[in-house]
Amino acid sequence: MKRMFVALGLVALASARLSAELKYTMHMEMKKGEPAAAQGTNPMLAMMGDAIMKQLVPEGAADIVYLIGDKGARIEFMQAAMGQAAGTVNLARPDGTLIVMNPKEKTYWKTSSEATLAGMQTAGVPTPEVIAKRTGQFETVAGVKCEVVTFDWKVALPIPDAARASLPPDFPTTLNMTGDSCTTTDQYQKYAEIAAKSASSVMAAMGFDKIAQGGLVLRQTMHMMGYEMRSSATQIGEETAPETAFEIPADYKEVPKPGASK
Repeated sequence: MKRMFVALGLVALASARLSAELKYTMHMEMKKGEPAAAQGTNPMLAMMGDAIMKQLVPEGAADIVYLIGDKGARIEFMQAAMGQAAGTVNLARPDGTLIVMNPKEKTYWKTSSEATLAGMQTAGVPTPEVIAKRTGQFETVAGVKCEVVTFDWKVALPIPDAARASLPPDFPTTLNMTGDSCTTTDQYQKYAEIAAKSASSVMAAMGFDKIAQGGLVLRQTMHMMGYEMRSSATQIGEETAPETAFEIPADYKEVPKPGASK
């Protein structure tokens, strides 16, 4: 699942010069589903859900600040979220490199969209089945018009064949997610195009490109394993970022990627 979180963090890379950067904040909240929705949930799936959701939004709520420009993208986690500790800063470079910085310890490590995709394939994560549909309904989020897109997302769990025979009959074999998002249509389209180029192979492998529908996701509601996760942009706008915003500080030390073999 950590590879999936890294994939979620690979948000935007740049290929064309822009006169400014786009900065926006996404607020995320996680909560248990309504009793009626949670009834009948497979106990094993509920346990998996608890474990995964504790990684996604450990404190129940979090804010993530995105800065997208011609040098790539900067993603700052104000609280722990998506498998990242509070304060973590990700830099997504145009060449596919992802730099994960720990300001507290002044360290960083590197990976890439290709390495993330290869890791997912090695782990046996299959291509999800995704059905996404534009509704023709529009909303305004943080002052920006967006279109509502509904989606159903399903992926088979990578359970080794040798282990399947020993599993209980009711053991879950798929992970299902339903929900809707609101994606930009015209405004900030140049940034949406940058986002589409960000780890495009990983996004396509996980089906997230179909959910985004070529725009920036400004609001999203997901239902999965008895939980509901809502995310929404609270502020968005163009501004000129400091030159150092997309650089690794000179006093930071590179360290091995967590879990990498020595």
